Amino acid sequence: MADANAECNIKVLCRFRPLNESEIVRGDKFIPIFQGEDTVIFGGKAYVFDQVFPTNTTQEQVYNTCAKQIVKDVLGGYNGTIFAYGQTSSGKTHTMEGNLHDPQAMGIMPRIAQDIFEHIFAM
Repeated sequence: MADANAECNIKVLCRFRPLNESEIVRGDKFIPIFQGEDTVIFGGKAYVFDQVFPTNTTQEQVYNTCAKQIVKDVLGGYNGTIFAYGQTSSGKTHTMEGNLHDPQAMGIMPRIAQDIFEHIFAM
């Protein structure tokens, strides 16, 4: 039987984006209710993830929480995979790429490249 306290190699993190302008104009409502760092409630039903990121989470916070350790592990010789999954216009490209010309808005991929090159130059 597996150890219930053992750390899982797969993490599921869920990031929520704010309503966009057309959704606001249409009168859409933001319905998720966040409970702690790992739970979101929709229609009275709780969904638990390894981490939930509310709409005000920065790109840096997302990177530090979900990717930074994976990059360190990969540089140490382990395998690692990060991917975004979601419906059209849910924020995958924003999270993974962001704005390459704004250091605060850079997504996961440019931050990974930055960390890899910093590691190389430090050798």
